[in-house]
Amino acid sequence: MARTVALWRCKCGTRAKVVAEAGSSPSAEQIVLCPKCRAPHAVHADKIISVTEETFERSPAAPCNEKVQLLVALDKAFDTYKRLALELAAAAGTMAHAEFEFLANRVSAAKQFWLETRKQLNKHTAKHGC
Repeated sequence: MARTVALWRCKCGTRAKVVAEAGSSPSAEQIVLCPKCRAPHAVHADKIISVTEETFERSPAAPCNEKVQLLVALDKAFDTYKRLALELAAAAGTMAHAEFEFLANRVSAAKQFWLETRKQLNKHTAKHGC
């Protein structure tokens, strides 16, 4: 069995690190919980060895509260945009033009909000270096 490391950022902003073992065949999907908020996350491994909060000790600065809030807002904005875009794609050709235009405008507004949130995050990161 080979050891693997999986890293992910939870919706709460926590960076989680999973140390696991995986065999040569396709590994089973294991559910691990965020060490901070206990949100579930899927990891492909046969055996989970540990789940910890990653601190990235080599990084010059840990993310501040504002950055964590911006990251959570960015995730939510993208999820909203993605959901609305999928609704729009599914509705194409099945509804009246006015209803389609209304939904298309909602998708456009969600995309703009997502892009603006990402811009704010990039500006914050450039300014604070966190």
